[in-house]
Amino acid sequence: MLGSDVRPTVPRRLRRRMGPAIDRVAQRVGQPEYRVWPKGYVATVPVPIEELEEKLHDEGFSWDPLSLYHYTLVGNESDGSWAYRPSWLADRQLHVVLFERSRDRTDIYAHTEYSWLSHPLKHADQEGIRRSDGVEVMRRVLESWGVDSTRESLVTRTLRHAVVRLRDEVRLRRGSS
Repeated sequence: MLGSDVRPTVPRRLRRRMGPAIDRVAQRVGQPEYRVWPKGYVATVPVPIEELEEKLHDEGFSWDPLSLYHYTLVGNESDGSWAYRPSWLADRQLHVVLFERSRDRTDIYAHTEYSWLSHPLKHADQEGIRRSDGVEVMRRVLESWGVDSTRESLVTRTLRHAVVRLRDEVRLRRGSS
């Protein structure tokens, strides 16, 4: 299972609870709501999100509890936001966003961007985001790890995301009744 240094339970719960409010404030001061776009889709992997996160952590990626939530085109919230920088002072970082689709399937989106540590203003303004570069790098990373992956069509992903969103809303309504 996950160690406490990968994705701490308390910060994770706080982020999930406070995230939407943080994001609303950020939007009011200029940070737009962030959606993942089809161009940033890396692959779907037959790996539970916990295992994928352990591997990301072991390979030097850091979980980012302060990252704004990312959403799919139909509004699903991301389940994990990870960044890789070759050093603390690197100009750019690889940002990987995970969406758990089922207990053993995870969608991966990626882009490269200015590191928020070295270039906080450029990062906040979302200057220089390169989705295709991030996708290419992350696909090479998955290949080097020996992780099987499939690339589903936009239509398949959109329909699957919509079904998951509907399922989540039904669960939420049942829980509040």
